[in-house]
Amino acid sequence: MKKLVTLLLAAGMVFSAANGASAVEMKVSGQWMTSFTFGDNLYGDQYNPRGDNALKGSDGSFRADQRIRINFDLVAGEYLSGRVQLQASGTSAEGGPTNEYDWGSAGVGGAGKSVTARLAYLDWMIPSTDVLVRMGRQEVALPSYTFGSSVLDDVIDGVVINAPVTDMVGVTVGWLRPVAELNRWGTAHRAHSSIDLAFLAVDVAADGFKVTPWGMVGFHGSRTENFDMLGNGSTGLDENTTAYWAGLGGELTMFDPFRFTADFMYSGNDADHGAKRSGWYAALGAEMNTAYATPFLRGWYASGDDDDADGEGGRFLSVNGAAAFDASSIYYDANYLISGTPDIGSASGTWGVQLGVKGVSFIEDLSHQLSVSYFQGTNDDKSRGVANADGPVGYMTTQDAAWSIDFLNSYKLYQNLTANILLSYLVTDFDKDVWGQDYDNIFRGTLNFTYAF
Repeated sequence: MKKLVTLLLAAGMVFSAANGASAVEMKVSGQWMTSFTFGDNLYGDQYNPRGDNALKGSDGSFRADQRIRINFDLVAGEYLSGRVQLQASGTSAEGGPTNEYDWGSAGVGGAGKSVTARLAYLDWMIPSTDVLVRMGRQEVALPSYTFGSSVLDDVIDGVVINAPVTDMVGVTVGWLRPVAELNRWGTAHRAHSSIDLAFLAVDVAADGFKVTPWGMVGFHGSRTENFDMLGNGSTGLDENTTAYWAGLGGELTMFDPFRFTADFMYSGNDADHGAKRSGWYAALGAEMNTAYATPFLRGWYASGDDDDADGEGGRFLSVNGAAAFDASSIYYDANYLISGTPDIGSASGTWGVQLGVKGVSFIEDLSHQLSVSYFQGTNDDKSRGVANADGPVGYMTTQDAAWSIDFLNSYKLYQNLTANILLSYLVTDFDKDVWGQDYDNIFRGTLNFTYAF
């Protein structure tokens, strides 16, 4: 009798679970990437004369990397769904998770360092409206039409609300929390130990054009540790600080086959003395779609630090480590393909121009993209920032310049499997009088396989 009761209870539990699950559809998708990279001078000690960072390593090095992201979407309907994205991660030098892991870093028998929830958010519609609310850890990118955002384009915790106003106008508002000290019973609480961001963007679109004014304000607690939203090179502040951003971007497509883009942004903070920052950024772009390829021309200018006696900075602000400026595959954040590079995510303190062509295809399923970028620093070579910098990678002065040549080839092996070959070369012209040494050119060659499902 006991066995029968047990079987009935088990059957009831299975039936209840199946009954509950019938109201929710689960969808699985994801991306599996494997990369093999050779880099010459990419990780050399010569690019890191003053400290330990991601550039440290040996010249002529080879590495194999892997990244796995799997999405689980629990869909109740158009009005309600949730997503969890699991990611196989490595461990950074600071002990936190990375976006990929190096083969061999876990030792024999190791399958990577950890599995983390990179994304975890809930989507729901406010009843009887078209307003969408997304709550949780999600991907957020501030508007940027010409290049990737130099302020914020990454995964972050928060609440983002998208509300259509008319057929032409939509509003997006959000509250984001990149850093907060854990508050719980029995644990001492430190006041002013968090950072909060609030932003607003208004999309105005019609046939042939789109324009987006946007703004963001950030509240940086004076006791926030290990996070430098202010970009002053120090995580310690004497008082609470407010940072702000205001921008305008758009695109013009009415002159088909041409597309024109423009962006402008200004930011600053109300900190005192050496932590005070304010600066601006502007970018323009043009491209022409043809049956065989899309040539493009883009350029940008961002203000830099001057030789100010009180040490106030002239560069605009970014959310720490969360920007994605993409003017180069070997210096900035383009064509990542999970191979470690400096990945400078912000255009702050530089200006440059890029000429290229994309979507070139002579053989079915095989495409090419080629770009050449020239960029130079806008920071004064006698500014306070020179003394605090680890070298010209990440802080270029008016005496420093570089050429980046990027050649990306993509071949679709199967419907869900793509092979990529990326060749990048950085011709450096970094000033010896500023940095005290010569710098070699940098090469990066990557063979990448991407399985998207």
